[in-house]
Amino acid sequence: MQSKPLVSVIIPTFNRKRFVADAIDSCLSQTYDNIEIIVVDDGSADGTADFLRVKYGGLVRLLVGSNQGPGIARNRGIAEARGEFIHFLDADDRLHDEKIAIGIDVFRHSPDVHVLYTHFQFVASDGITPLETPAFERFSDDVFCELLRQTGCRILTSSSMFRTSALRDVGGFADDPEFRSAEDWDLFLRLAAKFKFHAIDRRLVYRRMHGDMISDDKLYGALGRLKTVQNARHYGWQRCLNAEEFDRKEASRHHVYAVYLWAEGDRRSARKHFLRAAALYRPESRQRRLYAFYSLLLPPASIDWTAGLARLLRKLQ
Repeated sequence: MQSKPLVSVIIPTFNRKRFVADAIDSCLSQTYDNIEIIVVDDGSADGTADFLRVKYGGLVRLLVGSNQGPGIARNRGIAEARGEFIHFLDADDRLHDEKIAIGIDVFRHSPDVHVLYTHFQFVASDGITPLETPAFERFSDDVFCELLRQTGCRILTSSSMFRTSALRDVGGFADDPEFRSAEDWDLFLRLAAKFKFHAIDRRLVYRRMHGDMISDDKLYGALGRLKTVQNARHYGWQRCLNAEEFDRKEASRHHVYAVYLWAEGDRRSARKHFLRAAALYRPESRQRRLYAFYSLLLPPASIDWTAGLARLLRKLQ
């Protein structure tokens, strides 16, 4: 490891002109100064690219492409990165001034660590006002199994820093333009299957909460979690769960996705996923077949009384 290795900060952005300067400025304010900033404009229609060219010029490496989602945008950054280390930062978040210096110090003293993540602070849309933030979640040495057992990713992508070699070893994010949410969970599972993680319980990232967040799109979120669990069938899950437990986990992801498809009016797709959930996990198949039937005929509001009917049927068994 060089005495002061280069760190590539990759910032994907899509229609975040009003926020992205805060993210970039937080990188320029780092106490660690051997940094390159790579901004990947993922097809913004709000003038982000022109704004950044004028405001930052050569201080930022700007890559512009069509909209394919944050994972593929970050992959472009990974491919272009020159640094020995990579730090991800979403365009609506900010870094604490010492974030990268603290990370480099950990990597310098722990050559076996390949992935580092820290705690964060929720802030309001103004980027400053603190909001209630959950307690930090520190994983055991078995990060892979703990991540797999969850229903989503508990590591904030903007808090994470990596050895570039590890990211490239696992192939970066999934090359799938429909994978616009939970793509980080999929990446962290693949990394945890091979590499050591390190956690720091310090709030070194400011996570801006506002009304236009991809993570708030429930349909994208449900699809991303389903894709992650389906992909995890290839990641060595057998050391964490038995076959029935894994089937139940995937079935629940199909079920949740079906509910949101139903709410969006896509009844045919909803029925397909309800039936897939029923086939995967037999103990809950009766309720899910009821959902499949009702989803073709009734409004999504019938979910509540369908669940009540299923509970009644179980009592009668």
